[in-house]
Amino acid sequence: MSARDWLDNARCRGVLDALDVMLAQSLVEKAGEGNEQLLWLVALLSYQHRQGHVCIDLQRPPAMAFDQPDCPWQVPSHEQLHNLSSPLLGRPGENCPLILDGPRLYLRRHWSAEQSVALALRERCVPQQHDAAALKQITESIFSERADLWQRAAAVNCARHRFGVITGGPGTGKTWTVTRMLALQCLLAQHAERPLPRIAMAAPTGKAAARLTEALQAALPDLPVADSIKAVLPEEAVTLHRLLAMDMHGAPRHHRERPLPYDLVVVDEASMIDLGLMAQLTAALPDEASLYLVGDRDQLASVQAGSVFADVCGDAENQFDADTAACLQQVGIDVPVNAQALPIDSAVVRLQKVHRFAGDSAIAVMANAVRSHDIEALANLRNTPHDDLGWLPSSSDAILETMCEHYQPLVQAAIDGADAEFLLASFARFRVLAATRRGPLGVEQLNERLEHNLHQQFGLGTAHWYPGKTVMLKHNDWNLRLFNGDIGICVKDPAGDQLSVAFPAADGGVRLVAPARLPDCEPAWAMTIHKSQGSEFHRVLLVLPGDDSPVLTRELLYTGITRAREQLMLAANPAQLAACMARPVYRASGLHQRLRD
Repeated sequence: MSARDWLDNARCRGVLDALDVMLAQSLVEKAGEGNEQLLWLVALLSYQHRQGHVCIDLQRPPAMAFDQPDCPWQVPSHEQLHNLSSPLLGRPGENCPLILDGPRLYLRRHWSAEQSVALALRERCVPQQHDAAALKQITESIFSERADLWQRAAAVNCARHRFGVITGGPGTGKTWTVTRMLALQCLLAQHAERPLPRIAMAAPTGKAAARLTEALQAALPDLPVADSIKAVLPEEAVTLHRLLAMDMHGAPRHHRERPLPYDLVVVDEASMIDLGLMAQLTAALPDEASLYLVGDRDQLASVQAGSVFADVCGDAENQFDADTAACLQQVGIDVPVNAQALPIDSAVVRLQKVHRFAGDSAIAVMANAVRSHDIEALANLRNTPHDDLGWLPSSSDAILETMCEHYQPLVQAAIDGADAEFLLASFARFRVLAATRRGPLGVEQLNERLEHNLHQQFGLGTAHWYPGKTVMLKHNDWNLRLFNGDIGICVKDPAGDQLSVAFPAADGGVRLVAPARLPDCEPAWAMTIHKSQGSEFHRVLLVLPGDDSPVLTRELLYTGITRAREQLMLAANPAQLAACMARPVYRASGLHQRLRD
């Protein structure tokens, strides 16, 4: 069987996507290449990219989903590719479709994106000089006694570099720290008689941007600086797509030739940023602009290819070179020196003290147990009752009963004419998060069963739209300024008998949209853990499927757990939880090494 026939068969079986095959055939035909293994490799690279990988690591070949018994090829070794002569295959800097860079094989555009991101971040890790006495005095003036060591270290560390990372779990005060870091930057500029920085705040999604806006507005009143400094800080965060002024095709208006009009950019929920988006962001930064990433490195990686935030953070925690440690000590922050720490390591500060939860919070303990793979701590949690942690049987009936208990009163309130703001706030208090879309305990069947129950309970007949129905958008509508993942609730229009769908507005109010105008949407009673990133809820019911699956990873479980602010219920058995904890996400990439070479 020829390579073309095999790829066509793989596409027909649903193993490969049509784009994988088309890309492979197109590149091979343009190059006039007759090597069938290279045709297969291009398709494999495209497939790997759809699975989240930036490249093929030849030292850790992929466990290919399409490694069928009839496949006549294997991933070649580095030596085999190094000795192969082909117009398709080149070395770094060469204009070839495939790039072999050390033990990694890339499609050229992905190699270029990774290279440009690494260069942009490394250049910004060079320390900046500040008046040490002024830095100490200003730091002491804006940080209260309740600020912990790592919050102060994060702010000062960002002030002395044009690139920095503030990472930490939920409740560690990341946004609180960011506002003080920004105030510190402004006051240092004022002291040096420089113009105050132009600042932008952004997040990958609309939900994350809205949450960041709320957190900023909550933190500003307590900021101990003059109103003139507060006025410089942004009151609203925007999505990265809006920041870069992307059109509906994903082309940014801001790029290297037309950079952003900002001196300082902060991006929250940075774990959600894929390599391509990060490459666009760094390309759009003015040469002297600063970039600061904020997020939780233990959360899920981006939906698209790459694990940029985790690659930047690395495995070390709060490791500082001698120069960075000395600067921190000058302002009264004592940190240990690590002679092996590299500039990128010194740019990362992890906040460690949890301020949101009580000291004995089971949610916080479980999150830490998952990230540290502590099976014993998990067992202790299950065997000891906690007010903020509960367990449900992994049965669809038990889960449906809990969903009805929480959601039926919401629908009743909507039928009775409750206002949209009340309904949206009520819905945000509880959410069902499932690990998968399909299967008896997946999002689709859980939503379908609840919808059936609600129709019976409230006599809704065959009505598709009814007061209280919740929906999540599946596509963007640029005209309506509504986007994939936005959540709304159907309400009675106060101006008449018509139904409208209410969405939270950027100004804190509500937007009403006629159901017929909405893009494609689906019920939002249950949503995937992936879709919940960037959101938090007072109470969460976390549902894992009955069978083990490769999608059940440590990061998925951690992300689901940390969406809960006050109470977490788990529908999962101990074996499932242990399997998740033992399966960290792996994404082939060279960014971690490139940042540290």
